[in-house]
Amino acid sequence: MPILDYIQTTGGIIWTAACVPLGIFFAWLAVFIINKIPASWLCEYGESPSDELLSQRRVSLKKEGVIMSVVLCISFVLCRLQFNYGFDIYFIVLSLIILIAVMTAVCDLKYMIIPDQFTIALAVLSAALSIYDIIRGFRILHQYWWSPLVGIAIGGCTMLIIDFIGMKLYKKDGMGFGDVKLFAAVGILTGIIGTVCTFAMSLVTATIVFTVIIAVSKLRAGKKNTEQAENTENNDSDNSSEDIGNAENTDSNDESDDNEDAEATVSAKSYMAFGPYISAALTIYIVLFDIVNYLANLYIDLF
Repeated sequence: MPILDYIQTTGGIIWTAACVPLGIFFAWLAVFIINKIPASWLCEYGESPSDELLSQRRVSLKKEGVIMSVVLCISFVLCRLQFNYGFDIYFIVLSLIILIAVMTAVCDLKYMIIPDQFTIALAVLSAALSIYDIIRGFRILHQYWWSPLVGIAIGGCTMLIIDFIGMKLYKKDGMGFGDVKLFAAVGILTGIIGTVCTFAMSLVTATIVFTVIIAVSKLRAGKKNTEQAENTENNDSDNSSEDIGNAENTDSNDESDDNEDAEATVSAKSYMAFGPYISAALTIYIVLFDIVNYLANLYIDLF
């Protein structure tokens, strides 16, 4: 049913309004799950859990919980409007997939790891909905029965290629293997065109976030060095001009070093956690399903 028609029905109003408390409840559930899952899920193989992981106080309702509530409420509302009357199964399963995507993003941001259990759950739900979509003949997610299989191949191989390039150019992993498994699971749901779109959106999202973080880091480093330079100038106002020149050169070099260190730090952290951008792209693909596929088909028609 068209969205404008759906939100004018009684059922549409009730379902859409119900998505808000549902999002809040699922955010609480996400906090509970992340805090209660075994610590070993959030560690590399063979790594000993830290005290924070063992404390089972990993995320807070007042911090991560609030952010997840906002994200889930908005996502559930848009998902319901997208998959409305007659497509309740789609809405239910896709809402669970969005929940897993959000929890995956939080774990990867906070602990630089994607639990295999989350990836398996995502893969199972995606496979179940894809099979339902194909067998029932709706063909909303996949036009062909082999589309999920190609999606797995595209998703996994894309991450492996990036990892290979990273190894050759920088002598370190371009992608963690958790990202490879996650994107392969995403490919089951998104299929051929959807996987390409999701990958493109994840790159765009990551680029925007990286650019903002680096810009903020440079501004903070520049402000800090400016303040230090002013303090040094005030303290050394009686010194000779030669000493002042040396101080300015030192400050300039320090500023350059600090900026480079900030970029290196940001690059290292962002480099390790690509899962949040995959999760964000998957969520965007789901809640804006019709728009994304419409634009993708317009682009394909150009050729």
